[in-house]
Amino acid sequence: MKPGYAILVLALILFMEPAFALRCGNRIVSEGDHQLKIQKYCGEPAAIKYRSIYRSGIPAARYRRNRHDISQSGSRDELLIHNRSLVEVQIEEWTYNFGPRRLMRVIRFENGLVTDVSNLGYGYIE
Repeated sequence: MKPGYAILVLALILFMEPAFALRCGNRIVSEGDHQLKIQKYCGEPAAIKYRSIYRSGIPAARYRRNRHDISQSGSRDELLIHNRSLVEVQIEEWTYNFGPRRLMRVIRFENGLVTDVSNLGYGYIE
């Protein structure tokens, strides 16, 4: 392989944005970034949608020792209560319109942190 070609390939790899990232000016925002950072780098979004979802959390169970177990294998626990906890997750979707020559972007936040960046169609003139 020619040295010039190898340098070009290496430069492309180093300067590529992650597929999940968004560039605002000369700053890159990506998964795990906080809302304040996005607002600082990208400005105010054109639209914001809010909602809450509930995800199942860690199962909680309570056991009691069964003292009347006469088997030779040792005592066994008896399940008294088993319930899954629900965790509320705050979802926000910020839509950015970067004009008719660039794609609009939707940034999804869960509890204030970026979890997804997706593309919409081309933007529009406001």
